[in-house]
Amino acid sequence: MIGMNRRFYSTMLVLLLVAASPSMTFAQSKLYFDTRIGAGYNFVEGAHAGKGERPFKARNFLLHTFLYLQPRLQFNEQWALTAGYRGSGLTRGYKIEVPADVTVNPFPQGNQSGLARSAYLHQLPVQLHYTLGRYNIHPLDTLDRLYLLSFKLDVFVGGGLNRVGNNCLDCGNYDTTPLTGGTSPVRDVIEFREQPYYNRTWGGFLTGGVTAHFYRLGKERLNFSLALTQGLTDMMVVPVQYSYNGHLGATTLHVRGSGISATLGYPILISTFVRR
Repeated sequence: MIGMNRRFYSTMLVLLLVAASPSMTFAQSKLYFDTRIGAGYNFVEGAHAGKGERPFKARNFLLHTFLYLQPRLQFNEQWALTAGYRGSGLTRGYKIEVPADVTVNPFPQGNQSGLARSAYLHQLPVQLHYTLGRYNIHPLDTLDRLYLLSFKLDVFVGGGLNRVGNNCLDCGNYDTTPLTGGTSPVRDVIEFREQPYYNRTWGGFLTGGVTAHFYRLGKERLNFSLALTQGLTDMMVVPVQYSYNGHLGATTLHVRGSGISATLGYPILISTFVRR
């Protein structure tokens, strides 16, 4: 935990030092407030790298929606710094498809069953943005460089803090009864038993992605972002037991809030700063 905190604070210090460097200054800076809505797919660590023994798969698709409130300081045409609040999810999912050599079905394919659940996660990100380029469409006045439509593309890197959203892990949503390990001569029997618990209240994460800013008549009207987030701390731990047609297994899932997300934002210009 101490090492993770050091990495997080080191990342934040680098971002702030870059933002304060002389190359970031410009004659005019703008302060925006981006209100965003988004959707994300989060997964446990190792979910897409063979976590668990086959036929158990440590992933099962579950999409969560969230609100993202993001103040943005646009230093110049190239650099910007953002911070804010966004919702996320401590999502875990898993599934089993009974192998053909184990199924009791009259056809070769075995039955499939799985679970996917999510606990709310608060996130406080800080991100540094760098513009890759601006692309103009339909010029109206070439002398004043006024365009009807244009957009710019930037990349961003950053990090932030995670905090668990509530203490309700079951809320009647999962069954902790022991596995029977049962079989049936007429159907595949798949059972799961999980016992999740919070491992940390606070943690850190790293994030990076791309943002497209869309302009009309020189004013930003909309923005769209794709982001990849990697949690640094096991926020939730989920021991899972399972059985399929009498075959027993167990694994432990580590949930950090890692995943991919997309957000659509409406920028509100708060203020313009002119330096002399």
